[in-house]
Amino acid sequence: MRLRRFLSEDMGKARDEIIKFLKENPKPEDADIHALAEKLGMEPDKFEEQVYKILGELLKKEDKIPGGKADKMTVKDIADKHKVSVEKIEKQIKMGIEVEMEHVDSEELAKEIAMDHLEEIPDYYDRLDKMEKSAGVEHH
Repeated sequence: MRLRRFLSEDMGKARDEIIKFLKENPKPEDADIHALAEKLGMEPDKFEEQVYKILGELLKKEDKIPGGKADKMTVKDIADKHKVSVEKIEKQIKMGIEVEMEHVDSEELAKEIAMDHLEEIPDYYDRLDKMEKSAGVEHH
């Protein structure tokens, strides 16, 4: 099969070309995607499947702050570390995203920052809220 051969032999080259193409064309037209598929010798529908797969993998693996304390940790990992419920950590993450969005323009980055704080202190945002209230600071 052409797709199987493409995936096994040329996927590294194709992946690089796809990533380069998407960086240069962050909002590509469908015709542009089809033209790249033709250039790589693939059927457009099969090619699009691979583009979506690559994008999903890249987004899933993307680490906005390499070296953060919560890198590679899940919400459950943080909850287990501190012996608290997943729900408690999820509530803190929600609060954290709201707080961190005052400083960054990406919800994903805000979540990563929040998780780094929660890896150290599981009630970080409750404490921050209490401190700001006692100082008379309007936060939210």
